[in-house]
Amino acid sequence: MEVIPTANFQPDISFWGLRIGEPVIAATGLLISVVCFVAWYRLGKIKDKSDSLRLSRIFFLLTGISTIVGAIVGHAFLYCLPFSFKLPGWILGMIAVSAFEQASIVKARPFLGHKKANILGYLNIAELTFTLWFVSSSLWFPAVEIHSAFGLLLIVLPLELYLLVKSKANQSRQILLGVALLVGAVLAHIFKISLGIWFSYFDIAHLFMIGAMWKFMQGSYSASSIPVDAPAV
Repeated sequence: MEVIPTANFQPDISFWGLRIGEPVIAATGLLISVVCFVAWYRLGKIKDKSDSLRLSRIFFLLTGISTIVGAIVGHAFLYCLPFSFKLPGWILGMIAVSAFEQASIVKARPFLGHKKANILGYLNIAELTFTLWFVSSSLWFPAVEIHSAFGLLLIVLPLELYLLVKSKANQSRQILLGVALLVGAVLAHIFKISLGIWFSYFDIAHLFMIGAMWKFMQGSYSASSIPVDAPAV
C-alpha cells in the first residue's frame, strides 16, 4: 500500500496501482449505505404496509444509492471523474428527503386534517422541483444541504413532535432522536471535529448519520400503528 499526500481532507492510498481517494471517508460513507439497505430490507418484511411505510422505504433505498454514489464519485475516485458526476447522487438524496417528509405528512394527516396536509404535500413537491432545477443547473452543493435542512428541521421535526404530543407514538420519538443525531453530524462539520487525518470530521459526521438512519428505521417500523381516529381538522 502506498500513501499519496494530496490537498484533500485525507491522503489517497494506492493498492497495486489502484488509487483510492479519501479512503476512510469513502468507507464510512459506504457504511451509511449498508445501514440504509438493511433498513429498506427489514421494513419490506412487514406485511401490512401503510403509505408512510412505503415512503420511508423509498427514503432508505434512495439514500442508500445516493451515499454509494457519494462515496465512490465524491471521494474514492473524484480525482479521475468530472465534478458533474456527483449530480445523480445529489438528486437521489434530495428526492429521498422529500419522500421522508411526505411520510411524516401522511402520518400527521388524521391530526392536521386533509386541507393542511395537502398544503404541506404541495409545498414539499414545489420545493423539491425548484431545488432539483436549481442544483441541476448550478451544481451548487449548498442548495442540497439547504433542501435537507428545510425538509428535516422545518417539516419532519415539527410534524413528528406534533405526533408525539398528540399520539404519544414511540416511533415519532425515535425519528426525533434521528434528527438530533443529524444535527450532531452538522455540528461536527461546522466545528471541524477530527481525530486526525485518518478520521476526519467527515468520518465523525458519517457515524452520526449511521445512528440517525438506524433511529429512522426504528421510527418507521410501527408507523402504521399511529392512532388514526383523531378528528379531522
